[in-house]
Amino acid sequence: MDYKKYYQRYFIIACISLLSLLFVMFPAVAKTEKKEDKAQLSLAKNYYINKQKKQGLPKSVTKILAKYKIPAKNISVYIRDLNSETALIEHNADKLRTPASTMKLLTTYAALKALGPNYSWRTEVWTRGKLKNGVLKGDLIFKGFGDPFLVVENFWKLVKTLRDKGLKDIQGDIIIDNSYFQQASHNPSAFDGKPFRVYNAQSSAVMFNFQATRFLFRPVLNKDSVIDKKAKTKNKKKRSKKDKNKSIGKVEVIPFPKIENFKFKNQLKLVKGKCKRSHYRPKFSRDKKGVLIIKGNFSAKCKQRFILRVVSKPEQHVFNAFREIWQDLKGTISGKLKIGQISKNDERFHVYSSPTLGEQIRLINKWSNNVMTRQLLLTLGAKQFDSPGTMEKGKKAVYSILSENGINTKGIELENGSGLSRTAKISARQMANLLSQAYRDAYMPEFLASLSLPGVDGTLVNRFRRDDIRGRSHLKTGTIDFVTAIAGYMLNRAGKRMVIVIQHNGKKAGAGRGTKIQDALLRWSFEQ
Repeated sequence: MDYKKYYQRYFIIACISLLSLLFVMFPAVAKTEKKEDKAQLSLAKNYYINKQKKQGLPKSVTKILAKYKIPAKNISVYIRDLNSETALIEHNADKLRTPASTMKLLTTYAALKALGPNYSWRTEVWTRGKLKNGVLKGDLIFKGFGDPFLVVENFWKLVKTLRDKGLKDIQGDIIIDNSYFQQASHNPSAFDGKPFRVYNAQSSAVMFNFQATRFLFRPVLNKDSVIDKKAKTKNKKKRSKKDKNKSIGKVEVIPFPKIENFKFKNQLKLVKGKCKRSHYRPKFSRDKKGVLIIKGNFSAKCKQRFILRVVSKPEQHVFNAFREIWQDLKGTISGKLKIGQISKNDERFHVYSSPTLGEQIRLINKWSNNVMTRQLLLTLGAKQFDSPGTMEKGKKAVYSILSENGINTKGIELENGSGLSRTAKISARQMANLLSQAYRDAYMPEFLASLSLPGVDGTLVNRFRRDDIRGRSHLKTGTIDFVTAIAGYMLNRAGKRMVIVIQHNGKKAGAGRGTKIQDALLRWSFEQ
């Protein structure tokens, strides 16, 4: 017998049998494993969802609502762990409400997506005429592109650079070219009847210092006036209110930049007594002839105080600032203000570049700057749909960018992009969707860093200062009459990153009541 051939046949038959057996068993094993995987996944998912079970408003919140008789229907709340598909709290989440300044989150996110965090605004300086040996026999032109942060320090650097480049004598006019934005009609009293407040300032392609004039109030005492409590007096009897409000001198008012032929009625009264808030908030108004009136009591103990108010047109304001800084730098100018545009024969002399968008949105969101936000919206309009920038173009740009990033914009009314509006609307769910999308975006670090840290900086610097929540959230606040809102992120005690949106509209939103509701919900979220 050939044993070699016998064993070869036996080996081949055994291999075939084994392969057949595996072929039969494999589907059953795979099916069993698949079932086990599904079971484990289902168990994990159910466990997680159970951990994130949707809840109603916490007792701490319902107690506040009951105490102040605030209807629960006036509040919208959306709170969710960013790693979960299920919200912890959804209360009136689809109700469109006025969001106040939390609306800035939409504008700043859209700007980051469209422009990028390194975007910078230009302010160009052009010459019209011959420039020789530092003497310009012609006009100097400022062409703006909407820089939201052309503040005193930055504008001084711009003007100083003109001197450093050799320009010293301007024998023509100063022309302001604001054509990059469309100058729409503007009523500074429309929102709240306070036309001198900076947040009501008109947008402008060349905008100096938020359009604000800085007023210095300086008390000048009469020679015989005594304000020190420790000073010895013959009459130690308690002074009456009439004596306390008796004028003891005068208050000098010094505007910066200087306003040529500035005429105003100084009705300020210098008085004794503590420096109260009412003592350094003079009232501004105009009489029938348009003359500015400044009145109120000013305590001598307030010493010198600065107040920012809008009293000049945008172009005049830039001209006033340039003239004062230019003359301080020993430059000369013989012309006056004109409004116009650059032409093909003009020559560009200097270009100033602003701080980047990434830096500027920190100022916008942390300190809730309305004027800067409107500048940003107009810039978006001009960049996306060509200049001149308009509010309509800006809104169209934001809606388009949000939709492209999967955010439902149905029903959202952006208005001016800053939230300083009675007609702006958005739901808590839509705001939460925006925040969720922004957190997973490449520009998340810049967006997150623009929000206030409770107890640390921005509009929340005085909240939770001695609390475990301090510094654990990045939030944007919003407050106008009958509206309080807050939206952003929290890293809670368990290490979960929460998205939080709270909106409160109604007559009882003010007087600290809305803040108490927010604080209760933030503390509850921190412990989940």
